[in-house]
This record gives sequence, structure tokens and C-alpha cells, in this order.
Amino acid sequence: MFVGRKKELAFLNSKYESKKAEFIVLYGRRRIGKTAIIREFVKEKPHVYYSAVQITDSVQLNKMTGIVTDFFKADLYSDRFSDWEALFRFIADNSNKDEKLVLVMDEFPYMVEGNISIPSILQNTWDHLMSSNNIMIILCGSSMSFMEKEILSEKNPLYGRTTGILKIRELDFESSRGFMGDGSLEDHIQYYSIFSGVPYYLSLIDPLESLEHNIKNNILRNGSVLFNETEFLLKQELREVHQYNAIIESVALGNTRIHDIYQKTEIEKTKLPYYINNLIDLGIIIKEYPATIKTKEKAKKRSGLYKIANSYFRFYYTFVYPYISELMDGGEDIILEDVVMERLPMFVAQDFENISIEYLRKVAINKELSFRPVKIGRWWNKDREIDIVAYDLKNNYLFGECKWRNEKIGKTIYDKLVIKSMDIDKNPDGYMYMLFSKSGFTAELRNYAVNNDQLILVDFSGVDAEMIK
Repeated sequence: MFVGRKKELAFLNSKYESKKAEFIVLYGRRRIGKTAIIREFVKEKPHVYYSAVQITDSVQLNKMTGIVTDFFKADLYSDRFSDWEALFRFIADNSNKDEKLVLVMDEFPYMVEGNISIPSILQNTWDHLMSSNNIMIILCGSSMSFMEKEILSEKNPLYGRTTGILKIRELDFESSRGFMGDGSLEDHIQYYSIFSGVPYYLSLIDPLESLEHNIKNNILRNGSVLFNETEFLLKQELREVHQYNAIIESVALGNTRIHDIYQKTEIEKTKLPYYINNLIDLGIIIKEYPATIKTKEKAKKRSGLYKIANSYFRFYYTFVYPYISELMDGGEDIILEDVVMERLPMFVAQDFENISIEYLRKVAINKELSFRPVKIGRWWNKDREIDIVAYDLKNNYLFGECKWRNEKIGKTIYDKLVIKSMDIDKNPDGYMYMLFSKSGFTAELRNYAVNNDQLILVDFSGVDAEMIK
């Protein structure tokens, strides 16, 4: 089942429809859906698709030879091309002048691992043959560090040849719902907060089973598909995995400042920023700043907070990693019932903020607000926090509060938000307030919102979010 990815497919199709040769680098972490996007894109297009594996260079050349000759229905004098240059030249020489050929080399890092000269050979063939032909090359890779630090770096022969770079990220919440079947918005938000927006993780959800069943059988049970997933991903990208495990667990448990992470992990202060930056590069951790902070102020080491970027990583290091011994001994029922389900509402509340921000962006893009914010994020100072602060370049501000609780939100929550918004010393020219609720709103607040142009309510208690102006 292929879900979402409209923007990514539109980008690739725009490149395919161009009147020139195209060289695309497409990459992203494992399980993120890169191959599915490519497969969907090349449907009904002439294409050569080769997925590399970790084998010797000669066997790799043999395998790709077979795929290339099958596509072109060509007979060779030998079992394979003499070398990679001969293979690339053959593709260039035999591409159709009237219909663009798509050449996909998936898991390209494995090819280079077996033969470090392949980028140079491909660069030479591109410069002298392919760039003037009707061809579209897609290099794809799951090793984030390799793709960014090798293929896309200035030292690589292919640097400057690419005509497009597409980094594949997680699905947004709305797209992810396509994996979850029928169900309430509340159920879908909980699934998204646990399985994140990674298509492979979402594909494991059985919509006919309960949330508890899906958590237990896909995550908590020793031997289940996602039980060792984080370890596999870290080992693919990093050394000293034990150090990274300690950092991720520390952040997942609420240590958001570098001093707190140091206190929890006792990793050397001089090395800690290096490890954290590697996790940021992989998209596992992000550094978040108050929405109103200026760019130059971000250079101050103490101005930002660290948080887990991927929901599944946050779930794993909150509910699985600390209890790994108990889970390996068959204690998944106890951990599920007494730990996960007891603390899940508080856990989901953090992702509800992210989903609310996504909703705000969508309605802004659709011009359903009186202004279009250029910046949206959280805000905090020493004493107070505001879940959402958004503003435009004309000094109009929107302040939002997100409540993942079972009771309806009343006017008291709105009054408190108004007071907190006064702490932002920006002298806005325009104010708006937006409340997001899992369980809806009291009649008093709904009636108040009807007569208040500055207040918008977003009710998540139904099948879809409802905006009440």
C-alpha cells in the first residue's frame, strides 16, 4: 500500500518532464519509504532499477549487467561488462532520444563500498555522455552519514553534478492516518505518537486489533519487529552505540539541556557536543529554540533545548530501553499494563502539540486564518511556557494552547493563555488565540468564541479536527 508522498512524487515528475538530463540524489534513514517512492515514481516509465547489496565489486557488476542487458534486450560477448565505465557508457549510448530513461541505483553506498572509484567513473560518464542525453539518474541511499558526508560533499567527484537533492523525511500526521484504518482521531493520534511517521513502522499496525495489542506484539515482545530497531539503525550509522544510547535515553526522560545530559550520562563534556551533533545530523535529536528568538541568539549555547525528533525513538527510550531486561524475560504484559498504559496520556500530550502545529500550518497555507505566520513554534522563558507561538512579518501574533485531557476545556484555560501571552515583550499589532482540545470545549467557551474574532477553537474529539471560529 502506497500512502502520501504527493510532494516528493511531484518533484520527481517535474524533473522527469524537464527537457534536459537530470541527476537526483534521494536519501533518508532506513525504513523511511525511499524505495517505495521510487517504485511508485517509475511506474509506467522506462527505467533501469538496480538495488545494490553488500557483495564484492565483481559480483555487483555481474548483477547490474544482467538487469541492464535484460532491459535493453542486448547480448554481450561476455557474461558482463568489462568494467563500470563500459556499463555506464552502454546505458548512455542506448538511451531513447524520444523518451527519458530513468536509471536508479538504490543503496548506492554499497556499490561505492565495493569500489571507491565508481563516483569518479560515473562523474566522467555524466560529464561527457549522460548530461547531453535524455536520461534521469537517481542515486539512493539509507546511510545518512555516507550520503551527506561523502556523496554530497565537496570532496566527492559527483559534487556539483546533481540537479536535485531530495531528503526523505517522515510522513506528516494526516498522511500517516492512511495506515491506521477506520477509527477515532484520538486513536490515530496515539498510534502516530508511538509508531511515528515512518511508513514501515506504520505498516505494522493492525487496525482490527487494539492499541495495546499493537504495542505489545510489534514493540514490547522480545523478537518482535521493532524490539531491536533502534539498535540496528544506530549501529548502521554510528560507532560507540552505548554512548548514543545513554544520550538518547537521557533526553527522552526529560534532560533537555546539555548540562543535564552531562549530569545524567557522565560523558566527557568535551565529547558530548560531538555525539549530540551526530544525533542531530541523523534526525534523531533536534535542538529547539523559543519561537521568538533571533537567529544570532541561537549561537548562545544555553538558549536551546534538546528533544527527541522521532516519536518511536522517544517511545522506545521511555518505555522499552529502561525495562529491556524485564522484557527479555517475558514481562511485556506487566510493562504494557503498569508502565506504558499508565503513562501514555502524558507521553502523547507532547506529540499532540506537534500535531496541532501541523494543523495550524495547514489552515494557514489554505488561507483559513486572517494572517499567514512565517514562524511557528513553542515559546518559554524561566517561568512560563506557551505551547504555540506564531507570527508574521507585520507583527501579528497567534498564541496557542494544546490540552490532551479527558475533560472539555473551559474559559479559564483561555484566560490563562491571554495572561501568559503578555510575557512576550514584542508589542504585537494584532493578537489571535487558538485552543486545541482532545475532548472538546464547554458550551460557555464555545459561545464566547462565536462572539470573539480573536479566538479560534479546534476540536479533536471527532473523526476529524473541527475548527470553530
